[in-house]
Amino acid sequence: MSQHGVNSEINRLLGFLLLSVAIGLLLGQVLLTIIAGALLYIAYQLANMRRLLKWLKHHRLQEVPDANGLWGEIFDLLSRRKRLEIREKKRFKATIARITATTSALSDAVILLNSSYGLSWWNEATEELLDLKPRDIGSSIINFVRHPDFVNYLESGKYDIPLTLASPRNIEISLEFQFTPVGDGEALLVIRDITRIYKLEKMRKDFVANVTHELRTPLTVIRGYLEVLEDKLPEQSQDEHYPKALEQMRQQSLRMTTLINDLTMLSKLETDSVNKTQEYVQLKPLLEMICDEARAISTQGHEIILTCDKNLYLLANDRELHSAFSNLVTNAVKYSPDGKVIEVMASINLANNLLVEVKDSGIGIDQQHISRLTERFYRVDSSRSIQTGGTGLGLAIVKHILLRHDSRLQIRSIHGEGSTFTCVFPERRVKESDNISETSTNVNSKAV
Repeated sequence: MSQHGVNSEINRLLGFLLLSVAIGLLLGQVLLTIIAGALLYIAYQLANMRRLLKWLKHHRLQEVPDANGLWGEIFDLLSRRKRLEIREKKRFKATIARITATTSALSDAVILLNSSYGLSWWNEATEELLDLKPRDIGSSIINFVRHPDFVNYLESGKYDIPLTLASPRNIEISLEFQFTPVGDGEALLVIRDITRIYKLEKMRKDFVANVTHELRTPLTVIRGYLEVLEDKLPEQSQDEHYPKALEQMRQQSLRMTTLINDLTMLSKLETDSVNKTQEYVQLKPLLEMICDEARAISTQGHEIILTCDKNLYLLANDRELHSAFSNLVTNAVKYSPDGKVIEVMASINLANNLLVEVKDSGIGIDQQHISRLTERFYRVDSSRSIQTGGTGLGLAIVKHILLRHDSRLQIRSIHGEGSTFTCVFPERRVKESDNISETSTNVNSKAV
């Protein structure tokens, strides 16, 4: 509001006052004329206020009251702000319409939740997946998805991994829930129908499990007959190719048996539920056993050094732990040059997590390969894997075992200098004591 409008109103007030005094002097009633002038000025202001109130109630920009001075500026300012407000409303309506049209085209359900998990807004796909109605505005999402795992997921505060559950309307439909906080207590819940992906993944797992099971018996028969043929082969065979052929067949059958065993174990890790009854395993004897096994398979004089406190215990499945650590140590032996040192270390870091590290001085791995090392059958150098007898499943097995123990695998490597594979176990699974109970402990395992 400009100073000009204020000055104009002050001049008007002074004019009323002077006019009243002049008339009062002429009539000899100065006080009465001043009172009359004040009342007249007040009536003028009330009339302008009434015009303003009437205009604000009707919101008609084309009927802006005509006035001058301070009231003229007030009317002009309000009309400008009203025009701006109308433009902003139109812009917001257009934006909301675009968002609504976009979300309506999505096959995924999108729900906006308030701080108490109440329904604030949703798109059309949500109505199909959860059977929501307009009257459900404000109701808690827990009323429509009553599964305990869903409630635990909402209250856990850990939303980096989506939750997969059967649909509350049809158990044959699999839904993926992704919860994302977006504002002051609000959150966005995206629900995706992954039934087709889930079925394809299940078919893949079933196929691998069935194939490995069916191949086991024929391979056992082939290996048995190969052993019989080798035993009956004369020491001085007339054809020198027979012994070599039989040896290669035996090696390849052993390799296929190892591959099937790894596939069977990987399939079991993927399909079996996590064993919730786990025991505290003393790490040092387990790692000593694995290091002794690695020394036995090493024919090139590798030096394996173990560093582990005898009082370290880990809540885990000992067979799965043995498989994970054995895979890492065996890989270090296979991919390290003759006579190199391999270090196996177990320690507690500053965050009280347990670190089990396997460090080698081998050929190392280029950085572009590290992110894919835990994929099934991924090989940095296929020719090298064939020479070492690797199946390409070892690190995939390690990853799945660690996931079943709320843990993760970290890989650091420099090409030509060696690699360090670190298993990171959370603090809640670790004990530093020599008085650990032999009884089983129940633990709810969740993948990190």
